[in-house]
Amino acid sequence: MGKIGRNDPCPCGSGKKYKQCCLLKENISPVQKIRDEVKAAGYSEELSNVLVNLYNYMHRKNWWGACHASCSALYVALKELGMEPTLCIGEVYGQGLYFDHSWITIDDKIVDVAISMTLMGGAPASGIIIFDKDITTGHEPVLNYGVPGRGLEGDSLVVQNTDFTMFMDVFPDEKNGLWGVVEELLGKKIDLPALREKYAGTKRTLIRKDSEAF
Repeated sequence: MGKIGRNDPCPCGSGKKYKQCCLLKENISPVQKIRDEVKAAGYSEELSNVLVNLYNYMHRKNWWGACHASCSALYVALKELGMEPTLCIGEVYGQGLYFDHSWITIDDKIVDVAISMTLMGGAPASGIIIFDKDITTGHEPVLNYGVPGRGLEGDSLVVQNTDFTMFMDVFPDEKNGLWGVVEELLGKKIDLPALREKYAGTKRTLIRKDSEAF
């Protein structure tokens, strides 16, 4: 396919010229896209702030392949906002590969910042996903979450079987482990002993859909 001209019909099928449609979207920063999608879905600015803080933290720390850690911190931060997220773990199929992954769902919709910073050859498996939408393309993700593959392996299996509080505690890059990342996401100090007690016994939800769904 040749280069799209500014005045050509937009390839997304909107009926608009490229310059009036997807070309504009390409120039919007990921941070603004996150905020726009959260607002469009009817959620609060508090949620936008937490997701933007996670995005900024991951890029500042070059946090590639940190889906299990980032989703753990995000889960706690969202719970502290009064939301009811689900901390998911399972297998995902995309880019011709199966891989183990963690993600969050809110009201049964996928929220996945880490998918844009995977270890798959240094390339993202997808753009950031906010409420079942890839914010880079504006469409549904080209990924299947919770596929019935080989089962969790290696580090992912260890994560699934590790006590949640211990997992949060032993993260090496912050003074207070992943609890320190929670502070970054919320933008305020936390009561660490209280949160450790509050989230003791937290379990990850293994997502493994029936093979007929794929």
